[in-house]
Amino acid sequence: MVQSGAPVVRRATEADIEEMVRVLTLAFETDDPIEEYVFPDLAQRRRRTPGMLRVLIRHRYLPAAAAIVAEVDGRVAGTVLWIPAGYRNPVWREAISGPRLLWAMGPAATRRGIEVDAAIAKSAPVEPHNYMVYVAAEPQSQRVGVGRAMMDWLIAETDAQGRALCGLCKDGNVGYYQGFDAQPIDRVRIGSKGPEMNFIKRSARVAAG
Repeated sequence: MVQSGAPVVRRATEADIEEMVRVLTLAFETDDPIEEYVFPDLAQRRRRTPGMLRVLIRHRYLPAAAAIVAEVDGRVAGTVLWIPAGYRNPVWREAISGPRLLWAMGPAATRRGIEVDAAIAKSAPVEPHNYMVYVAAEPQSQRVGVGRAMMDWLIAETDAQGRALCGLCKDGNVGYYQGFDAQPIDRVRIGSKGPEMNFIKRSARVAAG
């Protein structure tokens, strides 16, 4: 598919969920250590990932106003999901989403997903920060500016808030994030036997004026 327009980044809405699920499923289907750890079997990953993502987007990221999409020629081509500084999901929403996640993921994958959440919480810095969890562009929209447009949007938002920006990434993506002044700070293992990831951080910027 040939792209003719520049990416347009905006906040995601409920109406975007299915397209966000499509983009994320395609982007993380293979060659992603965390997704492969949560769902080791490819067939299971393809079957269960969409349901997991629907629950997470609807009950975790959209309520936190922590989801954006990039459109190209009117089509959703990328999405970013993050955890805002200090945000905690209300207990009632966790009570709703927990059983739905268990149903969507299955018991074993749910346990591994909890290990991912624990690694994120453990690696999070004390200072106010936004924590990137998913940065994804559909395969045909990679390396054509979709990712950069979304990162530029999130960095501008994070800088305006005076926060740091951080996340976990595999070795092959460290250079990409260094292009946005995010540096590898530490190595973080998921669970006791999961993959070892790079914790990256872009320090908070002081707003001019």
